[in-house]
Amino acid sequence: MHNNPAARLHNLVRRLRSTSSNGPPARVWAQALDIAINQELTGLLFKQVVEGILAFLDLVDETEAGLHELGFDDFYWEAFPPLRLVAHQSFSNLRTNQANLTRPITDETLTLLRVIASEWGKKKPDPKINEGTLQEIQAEAHVLFESVKRAEIDRDLKPFILSLTSAILQAIQQYRIGGPESLKRALALIIGQATLNVELIRKAAASEHTKSLWARFYKVAVKFFEIVKFASDTRKTIEAISPFVRLLGGGPGEIPPVDLGAPGKQL
Repeated sequence: MHNNPAARLHNLVRRLRSTSSNGPPARVWAQALDIAINQELTGLLFKQVVEGILAFLDLVDETEAGLHELGFDDFYWEAFPPLRLVAHQSFSNLRTNQANLTRPITDETLTLLRVIASEWGKKKPDPKINEGTLQEIQAEAHVLFESVKRAEIDRDLKPFILSLTSAILQAIQQYRIGGPESLKRALALIIGQATLNVELIRKAAASEHTKSLWARFYKVAVKFFEIVKFASDTRKTIEAISPFVRLLGGGPGEIPPVDLGAPGKQL
């Protein structure tokens, strides 16, 4: 489903419509996006909601553009204006109660999206990404992030490791909307930051205070790299990962095994 923009859009719109739509839009979207919410929905959580809505609008654009490639009839385009309307109405005031926010999304809208998704799937079958493994990576990254936050370590290393770990967490959080492309963007960011901060990596791997934390990040990052590579190209995965492994301070024999082919539960 996740290489199929129309299927991702249909799934998210169905979730959005099934939530209670009489509260603040920020809370409605948080439920649809599986973002853990606190009482006030402030700080990072609120930022994740805003990013989620923007990603939703990007997904609408991506799906709409795909209709050109697949040659759909004009009436299928009627599915998209209600989706943009709900997003724009949400942005008008994310914190104030809005009654019947998702009313513009009708049964016909969902039917159109479902048909588009079905036809898209016939043209471009998905690779079988193990979503169970993806959830394991997310859980490990979250525990690592909290450990680094509490650790009293070098003031340059701490934000560096936190930013790399956060990139993985945010990419997996947005996977339902962005599909493999969101994972690839995060991987490119991590590799870019690692390349620009080779000395920090050496310092992290050598320091008594940080080498255990860095070893944990290394394992998470390699698992993440493998599953992203699997999503785009199953050939020569280990050979392709070797430069990244060396950059992070590991050796080819240390690559943790990852079962990418087994079916996993949905995110």
